[in-house]
Formats: sequence, C-alpha cells, structure tokens
Amino acid sequence: METVNQQKTSEKKAGKKKPTRYTVLFVPSNAGNVKQFKISLDFLIISIVLLVFLLIAGIFYIVFSSGELSRSHAEVELLTEQLQNVTSSNIILRADNERLENELFTAKSQLDTRAYVDERTEIAESMAYQPSGLPVSGVISKPSEFQKEKGVVTFSVGDGAKIVASGKGKVTKIINDPNYGYVVQVDHGYGYVSIYRYNSYPVVSEGMELLRGNPIFVCVSEQNTFTYEIQFEGSAIDPNTIFKIDG
Repeated sequence: METVNQQKTSEKKAGKKKPTRYTVLFVPSNAGNVKQFKISLDFLIISIVLLVFLLIAGIFYIVFSSGELSRSHAEVELLTEQLQNVTSSNIILRADNERLENELFTAKSQLDTRAYVDERTEIAESMAYQPSGLPVSGVISKPSEFQKEKGVVTFSVGDGAKIVASGKGKVTKIINDPNYGYVVQVDHGYGYVSIYRYNSYPVVSEGMELLRGNPIFVCVSEQNTFTYEIQFEGSAIDPNTIFKIDG
C-alpha cells in the first residue's frame, strides 16, 4: 500500500515539473505565415537581465549627460560673466587712459604756458634792469663816439644837470680815481654793469639800491664832462647801441 502511495506522489511531482524551453510565435496580421522560435529559460532570463542592465545604464548615461550639460552651461555663464567684466574693465581703462592723456596734455600746456610766461617775465625783468636809459637828465650834448680802447663815451653837461642811473641796480663800488675823480659802479644783474666817472662827490653810497633815473652825481659848472661805460659779462659794449633817447 505504501509503495502505491509513493508511486502516486512521484507521478504528481513529475506532473508539476517546470518547463525549460518556451516557444515564441510571430503571427502576422493576416495570419498567413506564422513563425515560431523556441528559446530556453536561461536565455530568456539573461535577455531580461541584459535589458534591465542596458536600461539602468541608459538612465545613468542620461543623468550623467544632464549633469555634464548643466556644468557646461554653468561654465559658459561664468565665462560670459568674466568676458563682460573684462569688457567693462577695458572700457574703464580706456576712459582712464583718455583722462590721463587729457590731464597730461593739460599739464604740458600749463608747463609750456608757465615756461613762456617765465621766459617773458625774465625778459621783462632783464629789460627793466638793463642800463638802456640815458645816464644824464637835464641839458646835455650829443655823446662822443665810443672809445673802443677805453670802453667809454663822453657826455657834455650843463650846470644843474644830473648824472643818473641808466637802469635799476645796486651800487657795488665807489672809488676816488686820480684821473677821473669819483668812479661809481652799479650792478644791474643779468650780466650788466654801468660805470659813471665824474669829478665831483657822488650823492650815493655803496650798497644803495637804485631805480632808473635816480641821481648819482649833481653836475657843477666847473666840471662839464663825464664819462660813461657799460660792461656786459665783463666786456665793455658800446652804450649807443642800447640807449633810449626818451629815457
């Protein structure tokens, strides 16, 4: 009895055995040419696993590509912002450069103007100090010719005339000369020195500052001539070349 039951149990187990191969049918819409393929269970499982793997790999690739695309987009935005900053900096630098060029041009113009003004001022000052006026006020005769060997000219003066400074300057020397009487030397600056020789006591003293026309001697009737000399940088020059008759 037990053997019969075991045999039935074995038959039941054998009747429940799982299939190892499957048949796949491809049925066209007209059902005219049906194709079938037999595949094993292992192949089907491998195919499903491979399909799932490919699906997961595709999802990862899409996610990775999206991340790369986002990073690339962020880099493009960063580069665009940097380019805009560089462009703005370049515009600012160009504006600063133009401003500096304008300031340099203005400064150069001011320096040129200042140099011109200083030059004209120096010329005006040198002209003010230049002994270009007549050294006599009052009644005089035409001065003699320039005596090159002595570097002097001679004036004839009337009684009461005054021998005066021919330009602005300072009395630097007064000496008593046996040939001429008193000799007064006036330094006008800018290389000019005037020398007055007359046989009478001067009305100035050493160190005195003089303006053009200030008296140096007062002429007396007994002495009606005096000599005059101009030196420029140590050499005598002809006073007739710089006289101003209205001085």
